[in-house]
Amino acid sequence: MKHVFSVLSVACVAFFTLFLSTTNVSCKKGDTGPKGDTGVANAIYSPWIDVQFTDGALVRPGDTVAVATIPAPQITKDVLDKGLVKVYANFGTAADPNIVAIPYLEPTGYFWVNANFEVGNINLSSSWDADFSAPYRYIIITGTVPTNGRQNVNWNDYNEVKKLYNIKD
Repeated sequence: MKHVFSVLSVACVAFFTLFLSTTNVSCKKGDTGPKGDTGVANAIYSPWIDVQFTDGALVRPGDTVAVATIPAPQITKDVLDKGLVKVYANFGTAADPNIVAIPYLEPTGYFWVNANFEVGNINLSSSWDADFSAPYRYIIITGTVPTNGRQNVNWNDYNEVKKLYNIKD
């Protein structure tokens, strides 16, 4: 019985010592650092750009394709090789937007807009008349950005992309 009390005593002293050493020597919270800049490190986006199309190639008698170029100096070979460029058009107004992703095909199949990319430019082609214009915006997602679980983004949903990358209108 004496042996049980001495083992218990040693165990209690060891536990108490361990308890005191972990509670008395604890980490202290450091000073709060300065607030970082807000913004998007993963995306580069343009303002809304009014794009005017001109008559392009004749695809069949009486039918031409309208074309336009948006200068985009942020589109580099590295972006084309490793990144993502998305283009959106606002077919509504600033007060009542109707933002669609390009390429776009109207539900009737009559109207379409397509985008091709090259270093420094976005080349648009459209089945609408050259006198049609709308504001366009491009968003560049760099290829060096880890997905961080973002692989399920619907890139055709402008509002989802805007929210994800904290893009301001």
